[in-house]
Amino acid sequence: MATISKVIKADLEKIFGEKVVFNHPLSKITTLGIGGGAQYFISAQHKEDIIRAIHFAKKHFIPHYLIGGASNIVANDKGIFGIVIQNSLQTLQINAEKQICYVGAGHPLLSLVHALNRHGLSGMEKMAGIPGTIGGAIYGCAGAYGQEIKNCLERVKIFDGEKTRWITKSQCRFGYRTSIFKQRKNRIILEAEFQFTSADPKSLKKISRDIIKIRAKKYPPDLKCPGSFFKNIVIDAIRPVALKKQFLSKIDLQKINHGKLASGYLLEQIGAKGQKRGDIAVAEYHGNLIYNTGNGKSKDVKKLANLLKKKVQKKFGIILEEEIQYL
Repeated sequence: MATISKVIKADLEKIFGEKVVFNHPLSKITTLGIGGGAQYFISAQHKEDIIRAIHFAKKHFIPHYLIGGASNIVANDKGIFGIVIQNSLQTLQINAEKQICYVGAGHPLLSLVHALNRHGLSGMEKMAGIPGTIGGAIYGCAGAYGQEIKNCLERVKIFDGEKTRWITKSQCRFGYRTSIFKQRKNRIILEAEFQFTSADPKSLKKISRDIIKIRAKKYPPDLKCPGSFFKNIVIDAIRPVALKKQFLSKIDLQKINHGKLASGYLLEQIGAKGQKRGDIAVAEYHGNLIYNTGNGKSKDVKKLANLLKKKVQKKFGIILEEEIQYL
């Protein structure tokens, strides 16, 4: 448990009141159920809270970390020294007539999908069931079943450490499960603007319901997991060309879908299913699903992940990249 400075504690309580918690166990908020205490934890429900917390951290030379819904995080067992700021900006404005939406970065993605469906706005209905927040989805360019968060995105309001401003979709530099925000951590997502198309609300609701049912079979609601652990393989991104040719000669080409190969396929080829380290295990039915069977530890997650990566590299010559983030 991290030592709490009396001076810092008093100053934080003066600024944030009940919004700040000391040595807050991250295992209570991560979907993996893993993580020690955050020395200083702030739930920021207004952009001013985020800005003040960041300025405070810089002024006192304290490390700070921004998180969203904590659905894609493996938090350190030893806890986090510094300020952990949970982005809980949940504002939502929908103009169905203009087919436009403004939403806070801390708004749950599923909640937004349901709201859009009710208003007959199409573009995110297939993303139903993806855990986390809008900010997290933008940060990792989340997507499913042919839809990605970037598709309907117009612009993003950020705090860059000095001021708040809007940036365009092109400035976000989206790629497969990545964005500028992963490269430049000082750019904090505050709000997003989306533009949609009209569709029948009943049809949209049915699409989302069906997808939620499919996802529930793979990710049961009570399963302590972060969703897919490793990113899928973008075939055209494999370099050099010689490695790509060698890789393609070792796989079933029919498994390639829309230019990508599911990392779960590679993991199954190296016998990942059912492997364990401590209370961390790979699902018996899916090679890319790593979950906490009870009292799992972050060190065991890393050990198991590194073992699987080494085996895949040895057999196929490529290195898997985590979709999750280590905190």
